[in-house]
Amino acid sequence: MSRYKIKSIEKVNPPEGPSNKRWYQYIIANETNTITSFRSGSEKEIRKFAADTVKRLNEKYLTRYKVKIYNRPVSEVSFSAYI
Repeated sequence: MSRYKIKSIEKVNPPEGPSNKRWYQYIIANETNTITSFRSGSEKEIRKFAADTVKRLNEKYLTRYKVKIYNRPVSEVSFSAYI
C-alpha cells in the first residue's frame, strides 16, 4: 500500500449560518483511499493539521510490525474453579 499524501487544500465557503472564520477543504489520499474533510482556521494551521494527520496515518498503517492473531477456543471452565 502506498503512503498517504496531501492532495489538495483549498479555501471554501463556510457552512450555513454566519461565520467569521475561514474554512478550508483538504484531501488526503493514497492509491486506494481518499479522505476529504473541512476545517476552519488559517491556511498555515490547516496545512500543519493535514501534515500531522498524514504522518499519523502513515505510522499507523505502514509499520513493519505484524500483529499476531490467536484463534484459540475459549475455555469452558468457570472462574470459581480457580478460587
